Amino acid sequence: MKNILKFCVFSLALFNLHALQAQKKLITLHQGLVIKHSVIVKNKIYHLAGTDSLFLAPIVIEGDNVSVDFNGAVIDGSSDPENPDKFVGTAVIIKSGKNITIKNLIVKGFKVGVMARGISGLKIINSDFSYNFRQHLNSNREREDLADWQSYHHNEKDEWLRFGAGIYLRGCDSADIHGNIIIEGQCGLMMTNCNGGLIYNNNFSFNSGIGIGMYRSSNNRVLYNKLDWNVRGFSDGVYYRGQDSAGILVFEQCDNNTFAWNSVTHSGDGFFLWAGQTTMDSGEGGCNDNLLFSNDFSYAPTNGVELTFSRNKVINNIIHDCWHGVWGGFSYNTIIANNDFAGNMSSIAIEHGKDNIIDQNTFTSEKVGIELWSNPKRPKDFGYLKKRDTRSINYSIRNNTFTDVKNIFNINNTDNVAIDNNKISGSTLQQKFDTTVNDLEIDKTGGQAKPVIDSSYFPKPGVIVSGQNTRLAASEPQGKKYIMMTEWGPYSFKYPIAWWNKTDSSGKISLDVLGPAGKWKIIGIKGATALTNASGVLPGNVTIRKDTSALTNIDIKFEYKGDAVTSAFGKKYRAGQPYYFYYRQFDIPYKWETKWFVFDTTSDPVKNEAKFRQLMAGKPVKTTEGTELSIVFGKGFGKNIPREKIATMSSSAIDVPEGLYKIGISASEMVRVYIDDKLVMENWDPSRLIYDADYHRDAVLPLKGRHIMRIEQAQYGDYGMLNIIIKPVYKGN
Repeated sequence: MKNILKFCVFSLALFNLHALQAQKKLITLHQGLVIKHSVIVKNKIYHLAGTDSLFLAPIVIEGDNVSVDFNGAVIDGSSDPENPDKFVGTAVIIKSGKNITIKNLIVKGFKVGVMARGISGLKIINSDFSYNFRQHLNSNREREDLADWQSYHHNEKDEWLRFGAGIYLRGCDSADIHGNIIIEGQCGLMMTNCNGGLIYNNNFSFNSGIGIGMYRSSNNRVLYNKLDWNVRGFSDGVYYRGQDSAGILVFEQCDNNTFAWNSVTHSGDGFFLWAGQTTMDSGEGGCNDNLLFSNDFSYAPTNGVELTFSRNKVINNIIHDCWHGVWGGFSYNTIIANNDFAGNMSSIAIEHGKDNIIDQNTFTSEKVGIELWSNPKRPKDFGYLKKRDTRSINYSIRNNTFTDVKNIFNINNTDNVAIDNNKISGSTLQQKFDTTVNDLEIDKTGGQAKPVIDSSYFPKPGVIVSGQNTRLAASEPQGKKYIMMTEWGPYSFKYPIAWWNKTDSSGKISLDVLGPAGKWKIIGIKGATALTNASGVLPGNVTIRKDTSALTNIDIKFEYKGDAVTSAFGKKYRAGQPYYFYYRQFDIPYKWETKWFVFDTTSDPVKNEAKFRQLMAGKPVKTTEGTELSIVFGKGFGKNIPREKIATMSSSAIDVPEGLYKIGISASEMVRVYIDDKLVMENWDPSRLIYDADYHRDAVLPLKGRHIMRIEQAQYGDYGMLNIIIKPVYKGN
């Protein structure tokens, strides 16, 4: 009887499966396909080309109540996966309709994975939009390149699309985005005018720009997401800039969103909120009443949480080892409560804040606990400052615990501050107040205080979804030293790498060999000698010494065998399969001479080219010299010369082995590059310099032996930058 029952159940299930397949047609994808009904896609790899227009796609979906199960199908848009800055097009456009579901889709090799506009009830489930567009980064271990800065301040005209996206949504209310992966790209999920959505259980990590971005989007719930290592503009111990990268970005009139139980570590800013240009101009609105609850915003090179010109709640979060734990410029009626701050340079820093509450937080081993200040002489040069009360005033600082904090309070030009019942241990009450602080009240603050916990600060969101565990495991890398930037973005630990550690005074170079568990060995070495064992297990280390020849670059080839590997560009290697990786170092001994000039309307570099040429051939205002062009320019910029309407001519001899070379130049604002008096690169039209990346140009050309390089640069504004990099183009890896 039991066997008969089991057979009947099995038969019914099989019948239902066949019935479902009958309802959903099995299709094969092709260029120009428009899907209007529910279908299942045949699982295979489809090579479909994108176009220069992001608003055209090889696959279009439209209609009401349409479900497309891509069934693990891969849409691959590029035959050159190792140059993701060249990716173009959008793979899938969801064009019109409502209640559309796509699931189990894999897209790579496009500028945008999937785009939807005006679709209510959209669902994107269990899909992977990794290894799509990302900019090539010009910053390196030694210096920042300002052309790498991003700007997300405007998106009324889809300006964000210049950075690409795994998922790009506009006007999609009540969206359900869960179970998706976007890694090794630039931007993950980007949303504009999207309200009432539920974004949960996704992994948008190891991208060079943004994990989740919102613009004019409200009442969304962002829960249980992994948003780690969305970062650029960082070199441990050298510079920490972030370049407007962030795990979560919230710009321009985004209200009443909930961000809870997310891991947002090792990102430029963990959380980056700006009220928007509308508020800057009018003094009205902002990004208000957003809740940040029980997230981890640790290890941000800049700010764990940045909130500006708005009113929000930051409750029960972990914020460790950032420059600023919370940067709250011009924040008002904001609550910062029950957070765990530790190891930050400054835990809470608020300029021109008003009516804010700082309550029940713990501060451990900080350089500065709380900084509050204003600048009374600041000019009221935009709408917000003209129309709003921007004094630093009315603070309640109660029931906090400070342990081993070097400077607990640093307050100036601030009025009406109540400091009450804060416990201090491991140090005396270190404080910096001056005569500009008025109506300051300090009560029951010291070693005997007993902070009181007020549970009313805690929200009661209830059980909304079953959430994944987002916290980094103890075995995973943690700390800013593990923000390891490559030329394509943050290192993801999914593949082996040889990482420069240090060079000592004797010239010995120490390399860390990192990656998945396995064994490594050196199988080829040029331009250096290995001084320690040339093989080992990961993690490992090898010490080398560069050969003395001035024309020799270092080129070391490693072989790895061990766990399965996924390369930086998405290529998979099975366990035990050989994987080859390289350490390369190329140094040119430059001797730059930079001549500085000042021009006016009569010698304008664009309008009066002949007169400008005469100026540049004449006597300079000053001359500077050095081995690193960015330093020569940086130290000379604005020193005994105006910062505006200046021009420079920089020259150096170079001597390189025969080969193909990539030359990259970043300059403010206009630049020409000559080799042996031949123009090889030009960026001399100021009307085309709109975004930061527009100030950079590349060229590839063959070089051999000694040459004279000359760089002409001119600028109207006071934004100063001049960087040059030359490196070999390696073929046949």
